[in-house]
Amino acid sequence: MSGVYDFSHIFNASVLAFSPGTTFIATAFHNRIVVRSTSTFQIVRTWVVAVKDTEASSSRQGQYSTTSPSSQNDPEEFEIDNLQWSGDGLYLLIHSSHAKMAWVYGLAEEIQSARIAGMSVEGLSKVEWAKSGREVLAWTDFNLKLSIYDLRTGEAKVIQGIKSNCGCYTYSPDSRYLATIEKHFGKEYTGIYDIHDSYSLIRHFGLTTTDAQGILWSPCGRYIAVWDTRLSYSLYIHSPLGPQISNFTPSSPTFLLRPEEMSGLGVRAITWAPTGRWLAVGGWDGKVRILENEGWTSICTISVGMRVSGSNTTVWREPEDWLRDTRGRGIVQFNRQPRPAPPFPILRPDLSKPNPRMGVCQISFEHSATLFLIRLESQPCVVHIYSFLPAPKSDQPVVDHLVSLVFTKEVKKAKWCPVGKKASIVTCGGGVYFWDKEAQWAEEDTTLSDIPADKHDDQSGIAEGVGIPTHAEFSAQDIQWSQDGKALAILDRSQFCLLYESETGASTKINEVVETSVTWDSMNEELSHVVEEVAACEGKPIDHPLQVSASHRLAIAR
Repeated sequence: MSGVYDFSHIFNASVLAFSPGTTFIATAFHNRIVVRSTSTFQIVRTWVVAVKDTEASSSRQGQYSTTSPSSQNDPEEFEIDNLQWSGDGLYLLIHSSHAKMAWVYGLAEEIQSARIAGMSVEGLSKVEWAKSGREVLAWTDFNLKLSIYDLRTGEAKVIQGIKSNCGCYTYSPDSRYLATIEKHFGKEYTGIYDIHDSYSLIRHFGLTTTDAQGILWSPCGRYIAVWDTRLSYSLYIHSPLGPQISNFTPSSPTFLLRPEEMSGLGVRAITWAPTGRWLAVGGWDGKVRILENEGWTSICTISVGMRVSGSNTTVWREPEDWLRDTRGRGIVQFNRQPRPAPPFPILRPDLSKPNPRMGVCQISFEHSATLFLIRLESQPCVVHIYSFLPAPKSDQPVVDHLVSLVFTKEVKKAKWCPVGKKASIVTCGGGVYFWDKEAQWAEEDTTLSDIPADKHDDQSGIAEGVGIPTHAEFSAQDIQWSQDGKALAILDRSQFCLLYESETGASTKINEVVETSVTWDSMNEELSHVVEEVAACEGKPIDHPLQVSASHRLAIAR
């Protein structure tokens, strides 16, 4: 892979969000919001979010109000749960479940633009930007209703009977329509709302589900998938106009259930391939079935066992104690396991407790649909990567188990880079891990390996761990890629840093002292004077950015 990894300083933050163009990064620590330039890390804007006048705001009709600067001086601290940029990058939406409130701040404004407060017992469980740009969706506690607030007019629209704020709503690919799962008089329905027509209801049709768990619009816009309770493997495909096109159950001819297997476990996770032609369905039974939209039949069933079954599958295993040996500043290649590889570490689920750790917990396609990864709850330390389309425009998939990555700790997050064929993983440790199909290990000593080379080795890519160079305790629990794929944010519970991959070194960019922002100069928003306030805002900073290069690589004997 790249010869140099550059790390930014370590900053305090519990949540963060990249702006749509990756120009800025917004972070929250307690109730303080800081917006920085992603390239230089200079502070562009800071706010202290206040809860003052909560009672007065929540008593107003519609729970919506614009506020004055006098509400900015509330000294009470609380945790921010979520940060979201508007689609044009001009506004930030901030939500705190503790305060039961949400705030909207304009990047060019010193005070908040609007505030949304949960009313008494209804609360405010979730908020997010609508696809239209200047509207906010707000869910109350107990899923009583979904409110849509128009920040331009102050008007609000309410959708009653919303099923849940988690997985029970989806947008059409062109962001024109919103589909929701609703429950009225004991029966479940799907509602289709026209966003461009003030969220008017244009379709409302009943579902045959018992307890629908989620809904997902296909990327091609032609299908809507709805899946039922975890005790029933039932997947329903609807047209956006309402009619049910097909359903997929254990009685389907292509379900391929062996006589000794049980069919009483339902769907846990589904993901559309980027083209919308294929649908990957992961069940509580630990299997992934690939459905094709021509007849909605299963063209492939993936069942990951305790061992690698394919002769062409490469198993990469994380070296033991490499963080200690490198003092957190090294880059190490994973060990390629000889064939047959040892069995994967397995976690036996406790079926006597609710929500046992079993089934497929993640299916994620790479952006061109040539690869996808699978994670199983019963194999918490393993990530499996499969091939899918031979080329981005191929007509038929070729599913093959390429790689299994075995870690010493449980995987917390695994995400694809928006560009290239690279996945990043964190495991609540002091490092971040990468698998890159297109990379090769430049310093690999082939004399150490007793593994015969074959034609499949060029598909195994490279797996490596990168230590996070910091003197403070850092346990990476989450990762976020910037939209351009040039920066990776690594977070623990209260800190974060950015990782850049560059041959020339991104630390040069971080050290540059600039006095203007190119993006904002043309808008005359008076953001040209940037003041560094690290000491005042976030405590003691590190004196210089840290760099990990090829010279820090550690040779691990296989």
